[in-house]
Amino acid sequence: MDYHNQQVPIHCRVCGQRLTKYRAKKSISYECKAFSAELKIAFDINTSGDDVNIHPEMFCIHLILFEWEKHTDQECKVCDHFRACSSGHLRRPTVGRGRQAGVTPNLLIAHLEKIAPPPVLLHEPSPPLASVNNQLMLKELKCAVCSNILSQPLELLCGALVCAKCLQEWIAASGAVNCPCCSEGGPLVSSHVRPAPGVILLLLSDVLPMTFMHVTRAHQETTAACSRTVKTQCFQMQKIRGIVSGGEASALIQKEVLILSDEERRSLLDKAGISSSIELGAAEVLAIKAGLAIPWNKLRLLRRWLKSSGICLAGEERMRHISSQIVGDNLKGEIAPFSVTIPSGGEEIKGAPLVFIPHLVDKVVQLLDGNERTGRLTWHKGFIPANEIWLKIGGDKGGGTFKMTFQIVNVATPNSVHNTCVFSCFAAGDSVTNLHVALDRFKDQVEHLHGMKWRQYTVKVFICGDYEFLSKMYGLSGASGCYPCLYCKIPSDQMATPLSVRGHATERSLEDMCTDHQCYISSGSIRKDAQKFFNCISVPIFDIPVSQVCPPGLHIMLGIFTKMFHLLNALCCQLDLELASRTTDFDSSNFSKYSQALQRLPLLQGDLKTAQHSQQVLQQVATYVALVHGEKNPLAVDLLKQSAAKKKSVKALDAEVAKCTATVRRGYSEKEGPFVKTLDNALQSFGVQRQQYFGGAFIGNHVHKALKVPNIQTLCTSISKMALEKLPHRSGEVAGQVSKFITAFSLYGTCHNICDQNFIDAAQAHALDQAIQEFMAFFRDTYPEATVPIKMHLLEDHTVQWANTNHVGFGLLGEQGAESIHAKFNRLGLAFAPIKDHVQNLMCTVREHLLSIEPQLVAAIPPPAKRLVLKDIGC
Repeated sequence: MDYHNQQVPIHCRVCGQRLTKYRAKKSISYECKAFSAELKIAFDINTSGDDVNIHPEMFCIHLILFEWEKHTDQECKVCDHFRACSSGHLRRPTVGRGRQAGVTPNLLIAHLEKIAPPPVLLHEPSPPLASVNNQLMLKELKCAVCSNILSQPLELLCGALVCAKCLQEWIAASGAVNCPCCSEGGPLVSSHVRPAPGVILLLLSDVLPMTFMHVTRAHQETTAACSRTVKTQCFQMQKIRGIVSGGEASALIQKEVLILSDEERRSLLDKAGISSSIELGAAEVLAIKAGLAIPWNKLRLLRRWLKSSGICLAGEERMRHISSQIVGDNLKGEIAPFSVTIPSGGEEIKGAPLVFIPHLVDKVVQLLDGNERTGRLTWHKGFIPANEIWLKIGGDKGGGTFKMTFQIVNVATPNSVHNTCVFSCFAAGDSVTNLHVALDRFKDQVEHLHGMKWRQYTVKVFICGDYEFLSKMYGLSGASGCYPCLYCKIPSDQMATPLSVRGHATERSLEDMCTDHQCYISSGSIRKDAQKFFNCISVPIFDIPVSQVCPPGLHIMLGIFTKMFHLLNALCCQLDLELASRTTDFDSSNFSKYSQALQRLPLLQGDLKTAQHSQQVLQQVATYVALVHGEKNPLAVDLLKQSAAKKKSVKALDAEVAKCTATVRRGYSEKEGPFVKTLDNALQSFGVQRQQYFGGAFIGNHVHKALKVPNIQTLCTSISKMALEKLPHRSGEVAGQVSKFITAFSLYGTCHNICDQNFIDAAQAHALDQAIQEFMAFFRDTYPEATVPIKMHLLEDHTVQWANTNHVGFGLLGEQGAESIHAKFNRLGLAFAPIKDHVQNLMCTVREHLLSIEPQLVAAIPPPAKRLVLKDIGC
């Protein structure tokens, strides 16, 4: 009760709000006794019967009615109202930017004139209500007073819509400020009347509907207006955008922003206090740094350039911290003794830089954990057992260094450079001695990895690489030995015999290879006797079973294709030689010079022999005449002159014969022959070009392209077309040989398409077996003089066995990853070329490589954009 009595005097009699600064500024509050008549007229409040314990004695200008009640001990509404006002939860109601104008009719009419929207100007007089389309919303068009279409519409507290002029006339005529639409609404005050919001007038024209709405005229610029006014303007503009855009205000704002220039857009964001810069995190920047091979000093320069364009990179300190966490102290470099070939022949031991990861098991676990966190681990739809993790270890030499790598097979792209981790790298040749120097330290760790438990999975290790590397890893003398196969003990002279005739040879095992090597050592390690011990001249570096050595699929496919192409190329060379003896079209090429010399040489040799004989006859006759008639005899003198002239002719012919002989012996470049040129042009027509070095060899991608059926036709038929043009008498024979090549390439293409898959089921393995048998049978029958190299043996004897055992093809467990890492290291090496210390240079290169394969950073790399395939559009 005390609280109630204390609060009543300091609150307004009309609105119930706390009198603002009541004690300090009474001038803004008024005594109810002095304005009792006005309160009666405006609010129908009779202050003569007020109780001082219930009703306040003062009122303010915020003329909103409040209902006063007597205090009750339980749930007094008036006391609750007082507490809400004291806590600030009830804000004082205001309209617009100023105070209420008052409650007299004249003041209210003046207020209406001020807030009324400007009249809508139409080209034609406003139509009567009956002419308006029935589909329009009549409630939004009809004035509650005159029942015509609204003009300068106002909205009353009760929700009625009236014309501003109608309301003014009503108040002036009635002399009251009551609502003209309802009797229960009470008297009107300025807060009860406002401009009608939203869409007020909607007229149908002949083309599109016309919309009219009230827009308040701004008294000052937006930058100088208060926040509440600006907010009101924003809401109003949002409504306008909604009407103009057909309800898609957000889309219209986006288009407005796009119209601005980059400079205007950036300036607009800066003025709005919104950062227009793009910030890249430490992981993203590290991924960029490693992927683009950017050293720290160039990254600082790049940071300044990007910052000027509004792109901010993460701090270098943070990136170095993440880099140290990824690599840590698990990277070492040293100068190690390696065997180096000297120019004069032979080898010598020389120090060379070696960089390696000392704790290989920890690195494998780190990458497995990272791939698991980023969700990259996969079991390839069940082709890898659900309880196994496959790990592929391999190596290759390129770019001046040998790189030993491992790859986790349980990812979507196991052969990617982002999944290839180099754990040992040295700048020397890949001889057996050097491999032992670099890799013997990992022997125990690799054996620990094979069969290691990670989480609930068992790690299974495979060995991959080209055939030369695999032979060195397992101590064989190589493909040139009498027992060249890594998987079985077949003699090299039996590989030409079909598998169906000779059957499978005895398979090698790790134990047998160690035993054979011990016997080889015991016999004195005589290299020519290595065949007695199945060419096991060294101990295996890693104790991984031979059954888990991946067939070198890339080199098998590439080697067999190269052999087939060389047979086709040999046919072209024979045709070029025949063409050289018949052609009459000569130019400045070596082939034309060779052809011309080849054709002239027999003629010149005949002329030389005839001239020599004539000179001898003239010499003998002249000598006889001189002996009989004397030296001064005119006939003897004339014969001697003829003999001397013939001798000069013989000398000139002899020089010409010698020149032609040298040209023929020198020959011409094989690539300059017309038929060989035609073959190269056919290759280039479908995007294949032989490398300038390495004997014009191919790369793996060339095989994929060349073995497509249309490309096989293009390659082979180009020879028959050339023969028809240049050697028509041989065209039939050449066409028959070309047809055999088409069949051979097509059969081999079938084998390649199946082998190159990632996974091979039982049905595909059976189809592969049939395709290999057909190809090998056709090859042996068509080219009986050709040898069967080790790669053909691997295809015939061990490819199907591998597919049946592991259900994978050459695409998944191939050696592509170790092959493709060289280009990446070459780029990284150029970035750190200023570092003169060879060990530090190689250390920086490997460290940057380890950063680029970290799963966290790999996940930050955006995927490449899809290529647009242009399709022919028929007219």
